[in-house]
Amino acid sequence: MRRLLVLVLGAVSALAVPTPAAAATVAYTADHATVFPNPERGFHNRYEIVDDPAVNDYASNTIPGFNPDMLDRTFARARASGNTLIHSYLHLDKYQTADLPPALLTNLGSGLAAIRAQGMKIVLRTAYVWDGYSAVTPSQMERHIDQLAPVFAANADVIMHLEAGFFGAWGEWHSSPYTAASEESQAPVRYRLVKKLLSGTPSSIPIAIRYPIFLYEFAQRTTPPPGCPLPDNCLMTTQDFDRLGFHNDCFLADSADMGTYDQNSWLGWFDVPTKKQWVYDLATSTGGNKLVGGETCNSSGGNDAAGVNAQYELSHQHWTEINEDYAAVNTDLWKAAQLAASGADPAETAFHRFERKLGYRLRMVDATFATSAMAGSAFTFSAHLANDGYAGIIKPRPVFLVFDNGTQRYNVPLTGLDPRTWKSGATTVPAQTVVLPAMAAGTYRLALWLPDQASGLRGNPAYSVRFANTGTWDAGTGYNVLANAVTVGACGGDCVPPTAPTLAAPAVTGTSVSLSWSGATDAVGVTGYRVFRDGVAVATVTGTSYVDSGVPIGSHTWTVTARDAAGNESPPSNAVTAGVGCTDCAPPSAPTGLAATATTPTSIALSWTAATDNVGVTGYQVFRNGTLVGSPTVTSYTDTGLAAGSYTYTVRARDAAGNVSAASAAVTAATAAPGLVLDDFDGTPAYPSAAKNDLGRWTGGNCFGDGGGSGVVSGGALTLRYANCGWFGSDVGTDVSGRTYLVIRIRGGDPTHFNLSLGGVTKVFADYTLDGGGHPALTAEFQDIRIPMVANGISRTSPGQLAMGFWYGGSGTVVIDSISFV
Repeated sequence: MRRLLVLVLGAVSALAVPTPAAAATVAYTADHATVFPNPERGFHNRYEIVDDPAVNDYASNTIPGFNPDMLDRTFARARASGNTLIHSYLHLDKYQTADLPPALLTNLGSGLAAIRAQGMKIVLRTAYVWDGYSAVTPSQMERHIDQLAPVFAANADVIMHLEAGFFGAWGEWHSSPYTAASEESQAPVRYRLVKKLLSGTPSSIPIAIRYPIFLYEFAQRTTPPPGCPLPDNCLMTTQDFDRLGFHNDCFLADSADMGTYDQNSWLGWFDVPTKKQWVYDLATSTGGNKLVGGETCNSSGGNDAAGVNAQYELSHQHWTEINEDYAAVNTDLWKAAQLAASGADPAETAFHRFERKLGYRLRMVDATFATSAMAGSAFTFSAHLANDGYAGIIKPRPVFLVFDNGTQRYNVPLTGLDPRTWKSGATTVPAQTVVLPAMAAGTYRLALWLPDQASGLRGNPAYSVRFANTGTWDAGTGYNVLANAVTVGACGGDCVPPTAPTLAAPAVTGTSVSLSWSGATDAVGVTGYRVFRDGVAVATVTGTSYVDSGVPIGSHTWTVTARDAAGNESPPSNAVTAGVGCTDCAPPSAPTGLAATATTPTSIALSWTAATDNVGVTGYQVFRNGTLVGSPTVTSYTDTGLAAGSYTYTVRARDAAGNVSAASAAVTAATAAPGLVLDDFDGTPAYPSAAKNDLGRWTGGNCFGDGGGSGVVSGGALTLRYANCGWFGSDVGTDVSGRTYLVIRIRGGDPTHFNLSLGGVTKVFADYTLDGGGHPALTAEFQDIRIPMVANGISRTSPGQLAMGFWYGGSGTVVIDSISFV
């Protein structure tokens, strides 16, 4: 008989994780009592994130109720309370008929940078009036969304969610000409505003709506409202609806939460229990919880001194966050309410219970894994979890197994897991089998790591999820230790897997699909390939093609992996999808109107007229001189990293079945002449003795490893060797408002090791947002990092000094070939 070894962890020390025996199931001790911070959940505190009284009257002591604490960009009050969320209004009272000034956008960007520096996230709401009637025109509101969108996109990593705002007093969707639920004529305006917010902000940002009746109203629309030139024919997509949540600003004020649940609607009358049930049932298309949050009113008509109603509603509506600062009539009731022990919950105040259980509270029950493995071999992990909180994790978040021996750390992704599905109650994590990398032999701590989805935040443990267990949390690394000693043996031979193959578009005939792919490479040699249909292996072949016969009618997806003689398997290839049985056999029409719309010294922007298809076009393929260079889903593409010269482009359309159109007519375009050069380090003027850049302004550096601390120029490039120290500055001293990008040609180093300041904006280099929403990633080869200045909030009229500070930990060398504006 096989015996299952179960080890139970006790609170022996901060990291009292025992070493399990081979092939063990380890049980972990629950912590049902401690309040501890976790990202993206819990109580929030109110601040004014725009702290310049010149652009925000509410940052001035001339406003009644002004509290200078709300301007504190260290958020000391929130941090002292153990909260990880703050809430702020964007007050646009001064701009009801005008564009937002650059100073406001710049100040907002610097405030969001302060959020990031403190390891927190923010909930934002835009409002045009505090306590009164607002009648700002829809076109003005949509114009302001266009202005705010680049700032939101550049800081999407620290925006927890947006409250829809804009309409009425406090942006609370009443006291305006557009928010009477009973008026059908007003419905298109509020629908268009929300669609505009959805279209103009990154998909990672949820948007909370004030009243459930409007969520219902949006879901009923099947035809586009008039005057709405937005994507998707202005109809909300499944992804749009998945982003829409609910914020209740009068939680438990009375039996209907002060009008939250009892408005009449042009769609009919729905009673309070029906509307509450809508909130109880809120779920994404994949079964996760939607964002629910808000605050109480200055009334407690629906509350009770025992906290029973609050517990019921918070748990059944799956609340993630709520305001701690407003209103005391309710929060004081919760602090006074003494709750008896119930189930796993200890005796405590209602406030303490809500601190623990708002949002998610994940807990490891047990985990099963091997306690010894070989580098480059398979490793299997499974677990049982519990979520003791009121809701699941709202935003996407990766999951990693971490192997850490104190010197080397290996993060192994568990790509089959989505922690948003770990909702309240018990969860089984099915067996996840991964291939270990080519690790050094030795003894490792094994941990489970749930960092932020944004790669720029992963180095900060404040953004990682802590489990509610005793003795597993490592605050310095942000991971949850599962075992202190897992032995990894040296690979006995070939440890390195092959590279991933690249699948070409499939050819479909009848019930068969012909697949071909580029050959993978391997340190020793590739011995074969495995073909997967819909995630299931269907064949093993030695060549680079395969005909999959007898495929069931319908749409299917194929991938291929490569294997070598040692059994190492590559990552999967790109996925290709095709409809079989003529579900969709017609290719799209060829795109038309291909044109070059803009050029820079290193890029060419293209646009074209959309192709048509009998089912629907899903994307395009862009070819430069006959070589595929991009696969956008929209009718535009910017080809970057180009050398000076002329290039010829064509475009093909694809549909969901994998059918590819004929090529568009070709267009030829050339890169633009070079932009405004700050410095290309060509020796004229000399660096750093002349203390001048190519614009004739001051430049210099200190604390670097060479050149008397200033760095050295060699081969037409500036080399800066840093070790947690170093500063480089170069005055711009000229208006660059006619330029779009700051372009830095650079190689080497780590983009998280230094910040860059320009035009009133200071960010870690890796946190700047590039076109398309990506972030800078440095390589061993030179590349042009093109930072769009407006999208990052950089003032182009007053750029001041460009500076880099290397005080962010770590050491390395960056080499800068040139800095310019284009």
